[in-house]
Amino acid sequence: MTTASSGIRRSLEDRIVWCADCDATRTLSLLISGNLVCSTCGSDNWMHVPMTANIKETFLIKGELRVEEDLTVDGRVEGRIDLGDHNLWVAPRGEVNAEIHAKNVIIAGALSGKITATEMVEIRLSGSVEASIKCPRVVIADGAKFNGSIETDTASDDAPKVGLQKAISAKMSRGGYSSRVLSKS
Repeated sequence: MTTASSGIRRSLEDRIVWCADCDATRTLSLLISGNLVCSTCGSDNWMHVPMTANIKETFLIKGELRVEEDLTVDGRVEGRIDLGDHNLWVAPRGEVNAEIHAKNVIIAGALSGKITATEMVEIRLSGSVEASIKCPRVVIADGAKFNGSIETDTASDDAPKVGLQKAISAKMSRGGYSSRVLSKS
């Protein structure tokens, strides 16, 4: 006799998830014990990632891309990506050379161009970015590669003010880190 929970577990098997231990998207496997684990490393440290649009490794897209859902890039994109209020995920093998407009941008692959995000840009350890970034929050993993500029002064006048200096421009290179912090008068 199968229970409802085992039916749900079986329906999640082979679904794409984010494995925190592999730091990559993976599929799930169902163990004899009934636990769902990463099919690559066996970890149970995973989360469901709702990926709806995916540019596969073998794809090269040149031009303007407008998507009304979250987008994952495993292949190559050149031009412009407009996701509106949706998220962009550049996978470890993904390569993007574009002007990007999205809610959140998470980079584990290579990206060059211009990024405008309404919430956050995150550069993972495997990420390599050469771009100008404009968004309220930027997260750069220790060891990630970044060369460009960051503008965090994108909040509206209605947003609560934080009493800290804002980073107007930050430059980092592969060999080290240097930054310039300017306070607004």
